[in-house]
Amino acid sequence: MKDLKRAVAADRERVEEFQHAAYARTEAVIDGPAIPLAWDYGEIMRECEVWLDERDGILAGVLILRPREQDLFLESIATNPAKSGLGIGAALMQATLDRARSLGLEAIALITNSRNPAAKWYRNVGFTVDFEEVQENRKVLHMSLKMKGTPGDTKGDDDDGTA
Repeated sequence: MKDLKRAVAADRERVEEFQHAAYARTEAVIDGPAIPLAWDYGEIMRECEVWLDERDGILAGVLILRPREQDLFLESIATNPAKSGLGIGAALMQATLDRARSLGLEAIALITNSRNPAAKWYRNVGFTVDFEEVQENRKVLHMSLKMKGTPGDTKGDDDDGTA
């Protein structure tokens, strides 16, 4: 995970504060609570891989991944609002792709609110909607990305894998 640092238990408060600041933009757009803000971050820190992107001493991004038997679940990809437009999200997504490959996993999965502007970005990266789940006050998109060049890949590997 080039240029990323694995978070430790002592980073919990910092990660949680960062997530709240980063997801404030999403909550304003979707007019409701962002899924990651309801989490128990003690549990997240124990059960997931939490990666920090620090630039010039400032936390620029947080990536939360959950390796599963069938895929790598992208729990959260969040960027510092003050660092918007600098390619941090793209770098975190590339780190996600690299991590899935290093684990030998064939897919990356995620969920997002259908009103989240990031849903369009996920589609542009190559994620497709597997199904939609209607919940109270929101529609959750269950999305996945088939990794290129993995066993069972029918698309070939002519893409360079960049997002």
